[in-house]
Amino acid sequence: MKHQAEFQERVVRYERPTHHYLFLIASDGSMLALDDVGALTLSDEGDDRVIWDRTPGGVRHVATGTEVAGNVDAENCTLRMGTEDVPFRIGHGPEHLPSVYLEHLKREGWVCLTSLLTPEIVDGLQRVACTDAYEHLEPNRDSPRVCQHSAVGQAICEPISLWLIRQYVGTRNLHLGHPPNPMSLAPYDGKRTQGWHADIPYIPSAGGNPVADRGGPIKAVQRNVCVSDFRKENGATAYKLGSHRAETNPPPEWNPARHGADPATRPYSGPEADVVEAPAGSIVLYDARTWHRAGFNQTKHKRGAMLMSFQVADVIPKRDTRPTCGRLHESPVYEELDRRQQREITELLMNQPDAA
Repeated sequence: MKHQAEFQERVVRYERPTHHYLFLIASDGSMLALDDVGALTLSDEGDDRVIWDRTPGGVRHVATGTEVAGNVDAENCTLRMGTEDVPFRIGHGPEHLPSVYLEHLKREGWVCLTSLLTPEIVDGLQRVACTDAYEHLEPNRDSPRVCQHSAVGQAICEPISLWLIRQYVGTRNLHLGHPPNPMSLAPYDGKRTQGWHADIPYIPSAGGNPVADRGGPIKAVQRNVCVSDFRKENGATAYKLGSHRAETNPPPEWNPARHGADPATRPYSGPEADVVEAPAGSIVLYDARTWHRAGFNQTKHKRGAMLMSFQVADVIPKRDTRPTCGRLHESPVYEELDRRQQREITELLMNQPDAA
């Protein structure tokens, strides 16, 4: 591959949706669903069964078209389940059905869930990352960031992206590869920057994982949360979309600084690479075999993101997340999460191989 003109990556742009579906969330965080026989039930899984939309007299189940009468206002909904009137909180849902996202993820090896997180969660993540309206602040390094604001745990436990990852990998038995930290990308200073790579376990790691066979079972999925608006000019992540199907990791000419060139030489940024632009609150999922790197932030402002690796049971994480989970359980932030979120985050942080 010939090294092409720099900053010529193709842009894949996602605009902020004009309409979102709904979750109907019970007091414990479970979501109203329609089961296989058409009965109302509760579920923790972010699949098509839990996606609703408003109607003049109640709500409509998007996948089946079933309408349910109820009292609905801007934030709350009361529906009859059996012999009881059950209150639900109206939650900010997706632009598309989860099955639509899953089809794209399986076909392409990546998917963008546009503006899936609420503005309140985005604001909390920006506060922790010290970006956007909070750029004047300094990051708090005295405690894990998941203990600093409930928005971090809420983003980790977003139900549709969790369901998609588990479906793509083929198991529920997953753990996080490192403690999730909202962070910022500073303006590019012209010095050395991150090179092209795939992620653990498809590269050597200090944890002792053997490098996984790229043609074998899927071992990990990455989840990038756009804490700020992701744009090419502010350093949105660059990908070689479709490279999860490649037999090798990136070639030497995509990382000249690692192969004898000046250490400040930029990695490949020509038109064979891709940049996904999306509004803050969007989530990009991608197969861990995908070639990618941090972008070049050519603005004067920091760009925020929260990067996560979801790994199958036999992958040794980069960092043991169990101590972070212990700190979270001792933190008042833990009590701000609902019961579903508490179960999910505990499982993802504690379900680590013994070798960790």
